[in-house]
Amino acid sequence: MSHYWARFKTLSGNRFRFDTRIYLEPTCNPDQEDRVLGCIIGKNPGSATPGKRTAQLTPIVLSGDKFLPTVLSVLRKSYAAAGEPVPPGSYLQVLNLFYLCDRDLNQAKRSLTHTRRAPPCPEEGRHYPWAWYAWGGPDRLLDPLKKRFDDLHSDACFYYSRDAARIITARPGSEDLAKHTQGMPQPKVISHLAKLIRPS
Repeated sequence: MSHYWARFKTLSGNRFRFDTRIYLEPTCNPDQEDRVLGCIIGKNPGSATPGKRTAQLTPIVLSGDKFLPTVLSVLRKSYAAAGEPVPPGSYLQVLNLFYLCDRDLNQAKRSLTHTRRAPPCPEEGRHYPWAWYAWGGPDRLLDPLKKRFDDLHSDACFYYSRDAARIITARPGSEDLAKHTQGMPQPKVISHLAKLIRPS
């Protein structure tokens, strides 16, 4: 059983990770009918690796990656703060500016510039109840990739602005700093997510 699942694919000699899911309760059998709660958009997958070689969803071996466990912790605390039970079979979708796996972001960006095929994740085309942007600040190479998410379908969106030190309920522009989870003040994000989680 695992909280973390994804599909891995090798393209042009590089490993890519798609359809990354964070299940609020561990599961041994993820399904296409499982309930997606929302999504978070980061930069790229880090050092996590597949649990086994398969084209299907497979458990993720974290290999020191702290992003996924941090997001899981924030989301579980948000449900507790909202006083709502965790829906069975529910997960958070992880989207990225690009999907090439590498612990070193600078190395990943260098690899990306030499990769002819760097497709987006098909899950970018679905609808989400809410979208949390956490892709960091301006970046010459990555800023053009952010425009792809102008068309993301969601009922609500937000990011934690480091400069304003508060939650902004809008999509960040390429010049905005949408704080990554590392060093992020969690209570403000938890409080905002709790409001989104509570039934209207």
